[in-house]
Amino acid sequence: MQIGNQLKVGVTGQVIGEEEIELGIKVLRSKQFAPNKYVDQFEHDFAKFVGKRYGLFVNSGSSANLLATAGWQQKNKGNTRAVLPGVMFPTTLAPYIQLGYDVSLVDVDVDTLQAPGKYLHGTHTLGNYTQIDGGIEDSCDAMFPKQYKGAVQTFSLYPAHFLTAGGGGMVTTDDPELYRIMKSLMHWGKDCWCPMGSDNACGKRFEQQFGDMPYGYDHKYIYTYIGYNLASLEIGGAIGIEQLKKLPSFLDIRRRNFKKLYEGLQKFESVFVLPRTILPDTAWFAFPITIKKEAKFSRHQLVGYLDSNGVGCRPIMGGNIKRQPAYKNIAFEDVVDMPNADIITEQSFYIGCWHGLSDEQIEYSVDTISKFVEQNG
Repeated sequence: MQIGNQLKVGVTGQVIGEEEIELGIKVLRSKQFAPNKYVDQFEHDFAKFVGKRYGLFVNSGSSANLLATAGWQQKNKGNTRAVLPGVMFPTTLAPYIQLGYDVSLVDVDVDTLQAPGKYLHGTHTLGNYTQIDGGIEDSCDAMFPKQYKGAVQTFSLYPAHFLTAGGGGMVTTDDPELYRIMKSLMHWGKDCWCPMGSDNACGKRFEQQFGDMPYGYDHKYIYTYIGYNLASLEIGGAIGIEQLKKLPSFLDIRRRNFKKLYEGLQKFESVFVLPRTILPDTAWFAFPITIKKEAKFSRHQLVGYLDSNGVGCRPIMGGNIKRQPAYKNIAFEDVVDMPNADIITEQSFYIGCWHGLSDEQIEYSVDTISKFVEQNG
């Protein structure tokens, strides 16, 4: 897309082919909208791709975070302590607060966007890797196949992410007990394990006793947990199946685009803090840039110039999350200053390196930033 003679460079986007469209139409013609065989296949294929045993396809990445934190809480009664990075997306943090966890925030490094050290829970912010010590890892903006160390992972399948299911999210785990709990929670908290659309798979639907309920009460309407309706739809599963086949090539393009941006902007390290990658061959979600205090220009000036010249940019997540209106009065545990999170809030932004950008667009981003720095440096 052109703006005058300027090349439009989107921050994020999706790449959809005829395969996704055709399978989506097939689902529509079948009139099977509730989760069924395509959702089952997508959950299986996705979990296998990332190196986990189980997958749960939910209606958003935010729902994935809610399901993971609720499931973890149910399994680990009393273990509601969470130390999280001070820079993250709001719906990483929100479920911990909503579910009554005791939350502490720690500062992050400016170049990695990650908290140094290893914590039970965490988030791979903007696609860079962070160490997780056996708990929940928010991978909504990241993709590390076969490299996940947490007990449970969350992913966003919103159109702006690594692959899309037209929306939706995914939760993965190797833990059969945690999987069973989360599957119940995402389906209203029901006790029945019958697949969606199936009845009496156990053969005992009307022959069991549950607490104070009458003997033989329909097992499909017995509820073990206070749950939600977080399930996604069959058409999303179909789209996701085809997208997953293309994901390796999407990741390769992101790696290539990130490398081109880094090499093109490395000459400005006197005024920029450029990203530092933790794991080799990381496919970043986007390319973050922090303006050093020595620079003679501000972030406001640079992002305004980029916007007016067709290069999209965004702030980094919620910045210092404690400064956001929704979280300003939350009583976090172990309150500490987070100077690096403040720097990111005031001096950082990101530009696109996603898999729909051409070499020409990446070069245009580098050239536009270079022109500004050379004129204002």
